[in-house]
Amino acid sequence: MVPTLSIVFMGCTLVFVVLAAIILPVIIKKKGNTAIAPYFIGWAVFLVFALILESIVHMIVLGAAGDAILNNKWLYALYGGFAAGIFEETGRFCAMKLLMKKYYGNPHNALMYGAGHGCFEALALIGTGMLANIALSVMINAGKEDMLLSTVPDTQKEALQTMFTQLKETASYTILLSSLERVTAIMLHIALSVLVWTAVVKKKPLFFVLAVLLHAAPDGLLVILQKSGVNIILLEVILFAVSAAIAVFSYTVWKKHLRTAPQTAAADASAAV
Repeated sequence: MVPTLSIVFMGCTLVFVVLAAIILPVIIKKKGNTAIAPYFIGWAVFLVFALILESIVHMIVLGAAGDAILNNKWLYALYGGFAAGIFEETGRFCAMKLLMKKYYGNPHNALMYGAGHGCFEALALIGTGMLANIALSVMINAGKEDMLLSTVPDTQKEALQTMFTQLKETASYTILLSSLERVTAIMLHIALSVLVWTAVVKKKPLFFVLAVLLHAAPDGLLVILQKSGVNIILLEVILFAVSAAIAVFSYTVWKKHLRTAPQTAAADASAAV
């Protein structure tokens, strides 16, 4: 049986992710007088550059050299970190360069974009995952395991059985760590959006390079910590601390390059879009 507390915590995490995706853009719009469009541009960029383009490259690269990469934690960390950094920051750069010109007058639109990028990732990865896990857990507890196994090809039965075992044996409290993970990720996406915005609007390309590196660093660190068997709570605390340090750095960039940016009439008008 899947513990009832685990199912409750899955539901709590799902609600947290959905509420974050609703409330965060409202707060940023109110505080920064931003447009709402950059939020949904962030959604689109994550979908295209991370879920589609990056996934295609993963299929090609891992299909050709999967064992060599996956069995070497350092190589896997470098590959995974830089793949995420290059694709997502390139997507961020293209969006700000090509789709967000009319929002340049208000740098708070960078925060709105970052929130959209991070919140869509949370919905796509954690939200849908928790929803599926809740459905599976309810069916397992209703005695429908054999029925579920009968619906998949033989080649997939072992993977599904492993998923059932994980749902039953995972400590309930660790499910709540998914919420902390999303706070960390959204904070990182907003911080990186400030750096790329500075690269685009202020024509300082070094900040784009920094964004790629600072995106790759925590992603690569995650792989190393996981492969090294670090306790999951300590792992999430370390990643939060790293992302917080990146956020502090981005705030110093904001204060130096963006905080005094003029609020043009066009930017104010765009807030109604």
